[in-house]
Order: sequence, then C-alpha cells, then structure tokens
Amino acid sequence: MYLKTLLQVIRDNRWFYWPYFILFIIGVIVQFSSTQIDITLAVNSIHNTFLDFAFRYITDLGDGVFASAVVLLIFIFLRKEGWRALLTWGIPSLFTQLMKHKFYANHFRPSILMKDFVQLHYVEGVYINELNSFPSGHSTTAFAIFCYLSLINSNKKRGILFLLVASLTGISRIYLLQHFFEDVLAGSFIGVSFATIIFSLFDYRKRMNKN
Repeated sequence: MYLKTLLQVIRDNRWFYWPYFILFIIGVIVQFSSTQIDITLAVNSIHNTFLDFAFRYITDLGDGVFASAVVLLIFIFLRKEGWRALLTWGIPSLFTQLMKHKFYANHFRPSILMKDFVQLHYVEGVYINELNSFPSGHSTTAFAIFCYLSLINSNKKRGILFLLVASLTGISRIYLLQHFFEDVLAGSFIGVSFATIIFSLFDYRKRMNKN
C-alpha cells in the first residue's frame, strides 16, 4: 500500500521529520497565542549588521533561481532523480502561487499593514513586496527543496541540518519584512507535505514495478 511506503519514508528520515513536526506544533501554538504584528516586531527587532547581511542572502535559498539550479544539477549528476526533483519542487510551488494569486491576492504584506510602525528595520538593498503575502513562496520552495535533499541523502542525520537551513530561510522572510509568520508556517507545511507525498509516490511506483 502507498500509505505504508509513505510512513516508511517518514521513519527512514526521522532526523528531518521529527524536528519539523515539533517545530510546526510550536509554530501553531505561537500562531494562535500571538498576533502577526507582535511576532513580526519580535523577529525584526533583533536586527544587527551580521543578521542584515546573512538574511539578505539566506533568503535567496527559497528563490526559484536557486531551486532551478538544484534541480538542473540533479538532472546532470543523478539523472534518474531529475523528474522526481522537478516535481517535488514544482508542484508545491505552483500550488502556492495559485493560492497567492487566486485566493489570497489581496493579502497584504507587513510593508502595507505595518507602514505606520516607525520602529521597523528595513535592510538596505532589499526590495519590499506589498501584495500576495499568503502563503510564502520562498518558504514553500526552501522546505520542499531541502526536504527532498534530506530524503535522497544517504546520511540521514544530515536531515536536521537541511531543516535548519530551510527554517532560517523562512525566518529571513519575517526578518526582512516580506512575510508574516502565518505565511511562512503555511509555506513550510505545503513544501514538506507535497515533497513527502510526491517522493513517496515515486518510491511506491518502483516497488510496484519490482513486484
């Protein structure tokens, strides 16, 4: 059964999934116990020169250009994995874009809803978007890509490192005032969920073909 394959993938990659499940539950608690504005102010207020520099570039790990480069390299060096890599990233990204532009087109970003907050810190050189806030496309991409890289990595303990990078990418979106916490939380869930389901489907097909 496909469900058995799905559960086996999760068990085999527990170094990624269990920390993610814990972080997600904590995120849900934070989501319902604080306002989006309070969370944004808390994250943005820790600004300093190092974080400005780091998050300005870490955020690019959730960009479509980075994801495309990863998929291209996989096509070149791991040909059999190419299509799975493409679909693992592409499908959740398309789903997120549909949500952003079809159902949440008027979901404003922090730069609009918090424009009167004089204490906000903007990082120089970062273009600030105003619309299509929910869900976070960068977070979807980062969590989908790094979840996938964790799944194909032979050293499963590296999963926690891949999760850390994805999480930092999500945090960067809040720090840079590009998204609210709810956008990032939803994006992470979409990315991990779709990546896991699609990856497992390929595994299931392989097992069925062997039988």
